[in-house]
Amino acid sequence: MQITNVKHIFALLCAINVLNYIDRGIVPGAPIQFQWFIHHTLDIAADRVSIYIGLLVSVFIASYSVFICVFGYLSIRRRPFRLAAFGLILLTLSIALCGLARPMKNYYLLLVGRLLSGVGESSFQAVTPSFIDQHAPPHKRTLWLGLFGCAISAGTALGYSYGSLTAQTIGWDWGFYLTAIAMAPLAYLCYTGIPARFDLPMIQETTQPHQDVIADDMRRGSSLTISFLPELWSVMQSPLFLTATFGWAAYSFTLAGLASFGPAILIGSNTLDEKYASTAFGVIVVLAGLVGSPLGGFAVDFQCKAQESDADHRLYVVTRQMFVLVSGGIACVFGSAVMMDVPAAFLAFLFVGLVLLFMTQSAFTVCVLLSVTRSRQGFALGLSTFLLHLLGDVPSPILLGYLKDQWAPDCGTVVDEVLDSEMLNPMCSVTGKGGLQRLLFFAYGWLTMTAFFWGLAFLLGRRKLLRPQKRSMFDTAIPMMGSV
Repeated sequence: MQITNVKHIFALLCAINVLNYIDRGIVPGAPIQFQWFIHHTLDIAADRVSIYIGLLVSVFIASYSVFICVFGYLSIRRRPFRLAAFGLILLTLSIALCGLARPMKNYYLLLVGRLLSGVGESSFQAVTPSFIDQHAPPHKRTLWLGLFGCAISAGTALGYSYGSLTAQTIGWDWGFYLTAIAMAPLAYLCYTGIPARFDLPMIQETTQPHQDVIADDMRRGSSLTISFLPELWSVMQSPLFLTATFGWAAYSFTLAGLASFGPAILIGSNTLDEKYASTAFGVIVVLAGLVGSPLGGFAVDFQCKAQESDADHRLYVVTRQMFVLVSGGIACVFGSAVMMDVPAAFLAFLFVGLVLLFMTQSAFTVCVLLSVTRSRQGFALGLSTFLLHLLGDVPSPILLGYLKDQWAPDCGTVVDEVLDSEMLNPMCSVTGKGGLQRLLFFAYGWLTMTAFFWGLAFLLGRRKLLRPQKRSMFDTAIPMMGSV
């Protein structure tokens, strides 16, 4: 079955993205059950398990980061959806492998499953944003990227609730099994259902609007035999690429920490009850994403109205939006940390802060896309993702897990001998609350580096807007070091 309508392909991509993030949310959505699993299978002290929870997240992100760069490079001259389908098949198998870890009582099997899941998902994420930016209606291009970002928020929130629900009922292993079953037919559609005209290697795009880009790439030495290092050097010469990516890495450090330990912090600090903490946190995330991601895309498109083809104007708009909104988001999330004793105020500040932060997602993607030639966009997104995870998502869960064990050692999982079930150490809310609040301040503080780097990106974007030579959307030449 061939999917000939680009809107239907977009719907397929969003559905796959939702499942990807449901898979990611299973572990942090059931912190007590996974803490007990680690304590029982590795025979380690209950106050030392958080670092192993963080390792599950970090090994996924590490493999994802390396291979999204690889798949982004391969997409220059290979069919991108074939690459994505291969990865999604691997993802389906690795999710099932994660489920097998519970009946086999093997933490390392779960660790390997998370590592392979990162490899599988990376192929999909490497090629999708560039496809959307190329094939979406011109006046809705950034809005579509924002809607794709909604799938991330929806999947993350559903993953928290889904992970918590399955862990407390049928077992978290079935949470993984059911996700794998749902992913299998979508992977098959990605392999067989995408028409060849939508599945061209980046450098072989031959539609009429992009002919000048192909010619420009060829003049710059691009070819089907191009090597990795010249491509890497070409992308790394863009100061806009570097400032945007380093800022996003700091952003990802904070959000990865919240994704890994947000529910655990809410439960341990007695801000919310264990029964609904993961669900409430997930609802806040999904609502913020559903509002922020498309609103951010709409805001960019609205500000670029009648100037959709002016790349420099669009770049100025997105860098300004990134800097202004992240500054407002920082103020709000710090307010949530101050108001931990007032659940309603905490959630309100967190919601507004996340809305502002999510409004920067599609703007950041556009910034990276406009920092390179069209044929290198997939590679640039992959390289950007590699760097942001290397500097953000990978160290964050491990470092925050270590700090949580040090600052709140009484917040591990114990067994209720009466009910014979896992529960949070009752002393956590008494002796560990201050440490958990300090952990939250530490994670939020990392966002100040995002504001710094995106402030530099805004200055670069403004400088490019004021220069006499203008670029069109189909002539996105790389701005070299010293040229902006």
